[in-house]
Amino acid sequence: MGHIRQMTAAALLVLALSACTGGTPDPAGVPAGAPAGASASAAAVSLETGTDVGNGRPTVSHDGLMVRRRVVIAVHPAPEADLAAVRTRLEQAAAASGVVLSNISPDVLDPAILEHIVPELIAALPPERTREDADQLAGLAFGPEGSYAAVEHVHVASVLVHDLQFTVASPDPAALAESIAAEGILSDALGNYATSLDGGALTVSYTGPLLSDALVDSVRNGMARSAGVDPGNVALTPRSATGEGVDLSQEPEPAPEPTEDHSGHDDAGH
Repeated sequence: MGHIRQMTAAALLVLALSACTGGTPDPAGVPAGAPAGASASAAAVSLETGTDVGNGRPTVSHDGLMVRRRVVIAVHPAPEADLAAVRTRLEQAAAASGVVLSNISPDVLDPAILEHIVPELIAALPPERTREDADQLAGLAFGPEGSYAAVEHVHVASVLVHDLQFTVASPDPAALAESIAAEGILSDALGNYATSLDGGALTVSYTGPLLSDALVDSVRNGMARSAGVDPGNVALTPRSATGEGVDLSQEPEPAPEPTEDHSGHDDAGH
């Protein structure tokens, strides 16, 4: 597509139309692939959640099947654009193409891209979808470059996301989920998440920006504290045991945020 600028994001992550925290979502608010009965809230996600923002890739030892590649569409709307109308066009195009879009934080994008645009609309395609699929979808939604006045341009990026499950046994998983939600443990650390209650256990599913080891530990500690168990009893596993994971030791570092020279212009052009 002529109006789509391809970008290579070194930090790969999940498609999303908007960010949300744990709670009761609308149908589009539950991350793709969440367990049956999963939930997520409509509260906005802070850009300070998930990764160590502004510091490149966080220290991550939980990779392999816990880290996945996803393709995202980030829309740069025109000034004063009706964002709801832009979102509707993308959702309608996705539905017509049989593509399920899921929520994700803009933090999945490279710092260099975020310096240029912090998208108000970002969507992730399902794991099996490609950049070409994203190009076609954006073209179906917005037409050739310049033909839809509400959109200045569209970025398509391949990003890295954490795809995790935290599970802890509980005699009353529903009460435990309410306690954790009230304390705000997961909202602070994860932003986007989904919960399921099954077999005497609470499972928290997360697909989003790469989490530092410290954030992963804080989630396990918080869940353990609410459940009255040792953090070692909070199991950490991939959301799926199938597919292709990512060895982060083999991945290049994300592009750094542009720095300003003495003339006040960015070193890296957009």
